[in-house]
Amino acid sequence: MNKNTNSLFGNLRVVEIASMILAPSASVLLADFGAQVIKIEPPVTGDLNRQWHKINGLPISEMAYAFQVDNRNKKSVVLDLKSSAGYEAFCKIVADADVLVTNYRLKALEKLKLDYDTIRKLNPKIVYALATGFGEKGEEAHKPGYDTVSYWSRSGIEHQIFPYEGWLAQFPYGAGDHPSGMALFGSIMTGLYQREKTGEGCKVSTSLLANGAWSNAVMLQAQLSGATFREKRPRDNAYNFISLHYPTIDNRLLKMSMVNTEKDWRPFCNAIDRNDLPEDSRFCDNEARIANMPTLIKELTDTIAKLTIGHITKRLEEADVPHTVVSNHEEAANDKQKQANGIIIPLDHPEFGKMRTVNSPFEVSGADKIPPKAAPNLGEHTAEVLAQFGYNDEEIAALAEPVSE
Repeated sequence: MNKNTNSLFGNLRVVEIASMILAPSASVLLADFGAQVIKIEPPVTGDLNRQWHKINGLPISEMAYAFQVDNRNKKSVVLDLKSSAGYEAFCKIVADADVLVTNYRLKALEKLKLDYDTIRKLNPKIVYALATGFGEKGEEAHKPGYDTVSYWSRSGIEHQIFPYEGWLAQFPYGAGDHPSGMALFGSIMTGLYQREKTGEGCKVSTSLLANGAWSNAVMLQAQLSGATFREKRPRDNAYNFISLHYPTIDNRLLKMSMVNTEKDWRPFCNAIDRNDLPEDSRFCDNEARIANMPTLIKELTDTIAKLTIGHITKRLEEADVPHTVVSNHEEAANDKQKQANGIIIPLDHPEFGKMRTVNSPFEVSGADKIPPKAAPNLGEHTAEVLAQFGYNDEEIAALAEPVSE
C-alpha cells in the first residue's frame, strides 16, 4: 500500500478499531500529520458516533458533526470481524501496520481475537494502543466507561464544582475524551520511539479513569498528603474574590483570574473605577481582604453590575489584569484569537459546502498538516483498501455484508 512520505507521519500506517471519541481522537492527530489511518467499522451501524449527534439534548443538525471532528482524513473500511473471512482480511491489513488503536472493551477484544497477544503474533513490531474506561486490572476492568462517569465523576472534579443536585446539563460532549485522547496519542508516540530504539513493538495504554485523576491531580495529591479540605461555600461567602464570575449591566459574565493579587489589586480597582478600595482599611492588603471577603465580594459585584462588558474588558486589558468574558458557543467558534492561531480552520465539505472545523491542538515547525477533509462515509474506502491486498470485486462485496448471528 502506498504511503504519503512527504508528510511528518506519512510513513505510518494506522489501523483503528474503535468507536465514539477517545481512541478516534488520538488517531485523528496522526491523520492530521499525514498518517494513513484505516478505520475498520462493522457493517450497517459503523462507529456509533456516526449517529450520536442525534441524541436528545445535543445541538440539532443533519451533519454528523460529532463524527466529523474526530474522523477526518481517515479511510473507512467495513469488515465483519465476527466472520472468518472478515477477520482474515483484517489480519492482512494489521500485519502491514505500524499502529493499532482500539477502545473496544476487554472481553470484546478477547472474543474477537483482537487482544495484544494475538495481534503481536501477527505483527511483532506493531505498537498496540489500548484505551479503556477503568483500566485493565481490578474489579471494574470490564465495566463500560464513558467520560461522564469515568473521567468527570470518578476524578472528584464534579464533587468539587457541582451543586449536590447537579447541573441542568453535564460537561460538554467529549470534553473528557479529548484530553484523554491526547494522552493516548502521547503513549503511541512514546511506543514508536521505543520501537525505534529497540526494534520491537509494544503495548501502550491509558484510561479515562487515569486521565480524570491526572486532570484533578492537585486536589487528589492534597487528599493523599493529608491536607484538610475546606467546606463548600456559596458565592457570596467565597474564600477568594480572585476567580469568581461577575455579571455586568448588559447581562454578560466577566470571569476573573487574578493570581498575583499583590501586583494586580490597584490596577484592577482603577479599571473598575474604584480607586477608593486600596485605601480602605478593610481591603488594603491581603490579610484585610481575607478577613472581610464577603463584604469585598459584594462591593465588587455591585460595582461591576453597573458596568458594560465592553468598558470593563477594555480597562482590564489596559491594566494587564487576567480576565475574560464567558463566551457562548457562537463567540467561541468565531473567536479571532483562535482564527489567528489556526485553531479554527477551513473545511470544504462535499455535502455541506465551505465551513470550518476545529484543528488538532499543536503544531510542529517544518511539518505541515493535511488539510481537513470530510469524515468518510461508512465503508467508503473498503474497495480501495482491500484491492491493495489482492481482493477482487466479488470478494470485496461479500466481505462488506454482515454475517447473520
